[in-house]
Amino acid sequence: MNSKRVFKSSNSLLLELFKVGISNVQPRKILKKFLKVLDQEIVVLDKNNKNIYKNIKSIIPICVGKASVDMAKSAMSILKDHKNKISEGILVVNEENFKEIPGFKCFMSGHPVPNRNGLIASKFIESKLKKLGQKDLVLFFLSGGGSALMPYPAGEIKLSEKIKINQSLLSSGANIIEINTVRKHLSKIKGGNFLKMSFPSQVHSFILSDVVGDDLSSISSGPTVPDETTFEDVQNILKKYDIWNEVSPSIKSYIQIGQRDSNLETPDKKSVLFSSVKNTLIGSNYLCLKSIDEYCKSKNILSKLWKYNIEGDVKDIVKSFIKDLKVFNYSKPIVLISGGESTVKIKGNGKGGRNQELALHFIKQVNDYLPNLKFTLLSAGTDGRDGPTNAAGAIVNEKSIELINKNDINLENELKNNNSYEVLKKINSLVIINGTNTNVADLQLLIIN
Repeated sequence: MNSKRVFKSSNSLLLELFKVGISNVQPRKILKKFLKVLDQEIVVLDKNNKNIYKNIKSIIPICVGKASVDMAKSAMSILKDHKNKISEGILVVNEENFKEIPGFKCFMSGHPVPNRNGLIASKFIESKLKKLGQKDLVLFFLSGGGSALMPYPAGEIKLSEKIKINQSLLSSGANIIEINTVRKHLSKIKGGNFLKMSFPSQVHSFILSDVVGDDLSSISSGPTVPDETTFEDVQNILKKYDIWNEVSPSIKSYIQIGQRDSNLETPDKKSVLFSSVKNTLIGSNYLCLKSIDEYCKSKNILSKLWKYNIEGDVKDIVKSFIKDLKVFNYSKPIVLISGGESTVKIKGNGKGGRNQELALHFIKQVNDYLPNLKFTLLSAGTDGRDGPTNAAGAIVNEKSIELINKNDINLENELKNNNSYEVLKKINSLVIINGTNTNVADLQLLIIN
């Protein structure tokens, strides 16, 4: 790869690679590898296993998450030979990705903050599942965002109370596993509770992971997966992030009762509910990163699968990046590929997202510790949306700090105010691509010239 070419076209190259990664985790491309119809049998290929479903009375496709629209289209295309047995499906997706799909009852739900449409959708799902028997098959297509899109408060908890605690968790710096531990225990549908509604029907879930490490119990809070966490864990998490004293009396009461009443606990792997369910991972952040690396090599672009499963506060992640780059030594331009999901502890009232903050912290620390480094960094969410903004993330380079200074922007103060969006907007560095119909967490693509 010619260094002159890279320097002149770094932005377009990174956007091209980002789109390559996205395309390789689109449901329409990957679902057909796993789901097939053979001689009126439903066959699911999962690694070395083949699951065969036959003598089925009815098939109910349920699609929940940011990738639901493509999931629904792809599933119906594959299942068309079984159309006489397919019941009306259910689709629950965020507003940005919403489309009406024939053959589905479609719900436009709230994300990242749950709303009443999501509650209506959850109750509709329950009403469908409660009517099923042993010869019915639920094909559950699940992708990131399902936790917020499918709210169903347990006990006497109100939706508004769940929304408030969800907002507190999102701004606390808690990681996605901790957030989902709380969500599961305050829900009638998450943490394996979906199966309390669907049992004794057969269920096969196709899961597109947006969680670091691909823990199935954390993806959309694991509605069809055993949960080994407890109400005691929930209380400890809320205390850890100083939220416990803020929660409503009904939530606090339900958590305390749950610690005493095992019937309220989420089902673990010993439960009979899991005798009729299979879960298949169909895509993940790592597979997305790997596909970008393979594409680079096919185009003779020097690349390295640098870091994966990254998580933690954006500032700590950037420190790790800088530490590695201090000893990094390549004589030719190279694309470093990383991904995972960072967190941001919100202290200000500005506008931004974790990828935008990561980009700004990166240029700040490069300026402080590696002032001669020539680079271009793209950090973006694979769902096309970074936090409560219309941007997927940002592209920055070694000249970005100069632009910030020319615009009389106090970067330190803006970062303290979590106002990354406005900073990046002023220097024309936002990545705006709209919804992608998929979601496998975040990517960081870094060109070192």
